[in-house]
Amino acid sequence: MTNDDERTVDLRPDDRPDPDGAPTPDPHVYGGPRARSERTIGRDLLAAGMLAVVLAALGLPYAMLWQIVTPRVEFVVLDGGWASVEAYPDGYVRGDLVFAGIGLVLGILAAALAWSALRARRGPILLLGLVIGAVACQFVAWKIGAHEWDRFWEAMRLAPVGSHMWRPPSVLFVELDPAAAWAALRVGDVTAALASLRLGALAVAALAATFTYTICAGWSRRPSLRTDAPE
Repeated sequence: MTNDDERTVDLRPDDRPDPDGAPTPDPHVYGGPRARSERTIGRDLLAAGMLAVVLAALGLPYAMLWQIVTPRVEFVVLDGGWASVEAYPDGYVRGDLVFAGIGLVLGILAAALAWSALRARRGPILLLGLVIGAVACQFVAWKIGAHEWDRFWEAMRLAPVGSHMWRPPSVLFVELDPAAAWAALRVGDVTAALASLRLGALAVAALAATFTYTICAGWSRRPSLRTDAPE
């Protein structure tokens, strides 16, 4: 055995030069290849939960943007009631359309960012967190809008005759009452239970996020969807 062979035997596998003569970079040294993180269900669940919490917290700016950009319907207080200034105001429908449009954009952006930023956690668990967070985000925005709606009608009740007020936007095509749905299920009325769980516009962000995330997964060249996994 020559001296060169003896020196090669003493080297660790990671320190041996490659056939081209360039040393193999150490993954523990800065600039070397990134070591693949361990894939566990617990870590995936943690990442999905954090994503859902972040999306739910976006419900507040979501509601603020919705309230700002949606045209409001003008009302006038009459003796014994109130009426809209326009004969057929389209502001009633615009509230739902704008709410759904913001949810559509939010769902697409959330899915794209989750796919890019959480590469090591890609998979069905992260998609589940994305869906739950998207629904929670729109639910928070909807509840804030409902609170503004109640405050408006209370102000209308106390306003003097002749006052002009502008009704805030609201989501009309939503029927979400988990308590009523549970009560219906207890007596075996599945139809009534489903009728109490109509998300309507509250499902737009979740559907958009699911579609976008599925498209990204479909274009992935790796079965595990992770960029650090072999093809």
